[in-house]
Amino acid sequence: MIITHEDAKAVGFCNKGLRRWFRGKDVTFDQFRQEGVSVEWARQQNDGMAQQLIAYVEEHNVEPR
Repeated sequence: MIITHEDAKAVGFCNKGLRRWFRGKDVTFDQFRQEGVSVEWARQQNDGMAQQLIAYVEEHNVEPR
């Protein structure tokens, strides 16, 4: 399952905060906007933002993209 930029916006995350969150990670903010990230990748981040994104995607039964 893929988490998209649209999902992050639906959760209420702003681009400024997302850019900061992606700093130092192996995925850039621009890659995220274009391709999204897997739920597995998000789980590996082990932080609150990732958990919110995972919960949103799982709760809304977003189909795999």
